Order: sequence, then C-alpha cells, then structure tokens
Amino acid sequence: MQTTLILLILSLITTYDVTTDDNTLDYKTQYEIVIDMHEQLLNSWHQIYNDSAILHVANYFDSLDIIHNDLEIKWNKARSYHILGSINAANLDYNNAMNNYVISLKTLDNINSQYYDIKKHYLTGLIYKKISSLFLLSEHFNKSFDLLLECINEFHECNDSSHLAVEYLTLGSFCDMLDKNGNNPDTNLYYIKTAENYLSKFPEQSYEKAYYYYCLSYYYRSIHKQDSALILRNKALQNVPKYTSIYYSMNRAAAYAYYAEKEYDSALYYALEAFRSPDLFDQRDAAEGLAEIYKELGNEKESAKYASLHREIQRTYLDLKIQNSEISKTYDNYLTNKIKIESNKKSAQPICIFVIIVIVIVVTIKLNAIKNKASNCEEVTNTLYLEKWKAFQETEIVISIIERCDNNKDLMGDSIMYFKNPLTTTEISMYKTTIDSIFNDFTHKFTSKHSDMSSIELDYCFISILPLTEIQKAGLLSLSYQGIVSRRKRVTSKLKESLNNNKLIDFMQNSLKEGLI
Repeated sequence: MQTTLILLILSLITTYDVTTDDNTLDYKTQYEIVIDMHEQLLNSWHQIYNDSAILHVANYFDSLDIIHNDLEIKWNKARSYHILGSINAANLDYNNAMNNYVISLKTLDNINSQYYDIKKHYLTGLIYKKISSLFLLSEHFNKSFDLLLECINEFHECNDSSHLAVEYLTLGSFCDMLDKNGNNPDTNLYYIKTAENYLSKFPEQSYEKAYYYYCLSYYYRSIHKQDSALILRNKALQNVPKYTSIYYSMNRAAAYAYYAEKEYDSALYYALEAFRSPDLFDQRDAAEGLAEIYKELGNEKESAKYASLHREIQRTYLDLKIQNSEISKTYDNYLTNKIKIESNKKSAQPICIFVIIVIVIVVTIKLNAIKNKASNCEEVTNTLYLEKWKAFQETEIVISIIERCDNNKDLMGDSIMYFKNPLTTTEISMYKTTIDSIFNDFTHKFTSKHSDMSSIELDYCFISILPLTEIQKAGLLSLSYQGIVSRRKRVTSKLKESLNNNKLIDFMQNSLKEGLI
C-alpha cells in the first residue's frame, strides 16, 4: 500500500505541468521531491521497477550540469542516476545499472565541498554496496568482496550505524562463503560481534536486528548448536519487515535450513513464501528447494513441476550472465580513468620529483657501470636496489601507509580494531603503480609469473614488500586478524617452492632486486 501510494504521487508530480502564468512553481523543487520519494522507497528496502519518472528527472539535471557548474545540480544528478541504476538492477539490466552507477560516481568525484562531505560518503557507500551486489550475482567474487570493503570505508566516514551493522554482517557471511575449506571458522563470528557495536539503538522489529539474528542463527547452526540456531532463526523471521527484498531472501534461507533439519512442513511453507518473490534468484533457489521438498513428501507431480521451473529459471539466469558480461569492464574503465585523473592532479607533487631523481640515479649508475668495467655486477645491482628502495620509501603513497600504521599503534594481539582509514582500491592501485614505476614493472611481471593467485592474494604480497606486522596489514586491507592469518596461509602455500623456507618479506624484496638485473 505504501509503495502504491508513493508511486501514484510520483506519477502525478512528473506529469503535472509546472509552467504556469505566474511561473511560481520551480522545476528543481518538484524534481527534488521525486528524488526524495524514490530514495524513501529504496531506504525502506522496496524494489522499484518503473523508471519513467526518475529517467525524466535524471535527464533534466544532466542537461543542467552540462551548462551550469553548480554543486546542487551535480548532487541531484548523482542522486537521480543512483536511483536509475537501482531500478535497472531490479529489472536485471546490469549493464545499464553499472553505467548509471558510474555516472553517479563520476559526478560525485566532481563535488568538492565540505557541505556535501557526509552526504557524499553516504551515497558513495550505497553505490559501492550495489555494485558489490552486481558483481556477486555475476559471480565476480573477488571484485564483490573488494567493493564491500570500499562500501564499509565510506559508511565509516559518515558514521552510518545502520549500514555499518548490515555490511559487517554481510562481510562475515561473505567470508564464511569463501572459506570453503573451513580454515577460518571464527571470521564470521568476528564480524557478527563487530556489527553488535552498531545495533544498540535499533528496535527489535527492525531490518538491522532481524538480519543480525539471521546471521547469528547460521553461525550457531555451523557449529552444531541447533536449539540456539532455531530460536534465533524464528526471531529473525518474526522481526523482518514483510514483503521486502530481505523478507523473501530470509524465507528462502529458512526453507534451506528446515530442509537440512528434515522439518519438511516448515521447509515447504518458507520455500513457497520465497517463491512469491519478484526476484529471479529467490525464485530459482526456492524452485530448486520445492522440487526436493515435494520429493521427500512423496508428491512426485509437484516435485517435477518445480524441477522444470528451476531448469527454466536457471536458463534465464545463464542468459542473463551473458547479456550483462560488460559490467566488470565498465567499472574497470571508470577506475582506470579515475586513477589517471588523480595522478594528473598530483603531477606537481613530490612523487614526480622522486621519479626524476630515480631516473637520474639510474642513468648515473649505468654510466658509471660502463666506465668502470671492473666493477662487480652484484655490487652495482645492490647499489641500484638500495637507491631505488630509498626513493620508494620516500614516495607519497608509502609515507601515507607507514603513517597510518604509526597512528594505529594501539592495535595489539588478536584484539585488532579497524583502522580509521584503511587503504582504498584506488590507493592500492596507486601503490602498485609506484612499485612499477621504480622497480621495472614488477607487479605485472610478478602477477604473470604467479597466475594461480587471486587479486586479493597478490595485493597481500605487494603490501608484504613493506616491513609491517600482520596486524598492520590486516588494518590496511580491512581484514580481521583471523582473516589476515588465513590469507597468509593461502599465499605461503602457493609460494611454497619459491619461498624455499624464507620469510615472505625477504622473498618479495629479493624478487624486487632480481627484477633489476
């Protein structure tokens, strides 16, 4: 009812002729109302499928932005394209969703004002969250994980308790999903406990509390405490707002749990409820579950019906992945261009001076090597490496990393807290670009040589070039202590033959030196 009423008001506003004889009605005011109402729906966890109203608004503010360099116009443009992307995503048009999210991010990048600072972090966090979901549904798991970390960083900047609670819970579930070998069982609980810090002000019947009980129930189920899991699961289902996107997802998950516990009547109830969802992925998993449940109940006809529906939805899903194959490329292009722009802005800063110094040093050393044939090749290499290492330590990005670690000296033992300012994806890219500029394209060569490693494992290796503790690395990469230990084990396992019983930092620094020969 609420959704219908708001959409009716939206249609009246966008079809109303705002040009009157006295010209008393303001286009911008009317269109801001349209944006506010759409945002109200999205913040209430409702999906919006009709884009006609917001498309008109987005085009209007886009046309103004071309003519006027006005911050308010840019802000409304960013808001409207974010909503348009959300509608595209709800309609399973991920390519257009990504395009519109990127337009919104580019617009936000051009807003430099303290007045918009908090709101800008909030909206950027929302967009990163939704791009993370697009990558997850398209099975780009590493990119989805990285964007989730970026999203958490943005919500920390604006101190948004609701989203911090939800995203830490999601991060725990994500780590639990990726930890297929069970090497890191406490990670999920760690993030659940982190989320608890933000839950105190929310009432029992709220989305945040419902999601918390839901995640905690699955943790207890994973450690075989079924009674506690059942109590928390029922509590989550009672508190979740009805007929929202999370309501259907939670019913789908409950059906799976009850089926695993052989409570087939309960599993059937929640699976049928989940199948009512307008979301394709809820329908797909619910159909698969219903086929299995009806089979256990001896109803072969209904089992065959839902098995057929599951196959049909699965084909649609595979077609959807093919149709939306460009989303990763679109975001990568945005990120690459953003890094180039930021690099150009900093062209007059000290990093360029250091690069020039490095070039002069390299040329000088090479000339000296030619003139002095008696010089030992190894000594020249060591000298060159030390000079480059010194220049590397004096670059802006490395100084920034060391300062962040120094500012978080209170991190001790396993009681790791999150850095106030962990590295962003952009900063990690700048860090690797700095390594490449000084050490002969090292990261690309290393990546090619160790192609079996994931992007997040490679990032851990490159951070390990610096003399940092594991806790400091965890803070920089937005990981728990357990998370960084798990990552170290995976990396050292894949590099076992190359390490030859050496420490990872020694191996990485020796690799830098060898790359100069």
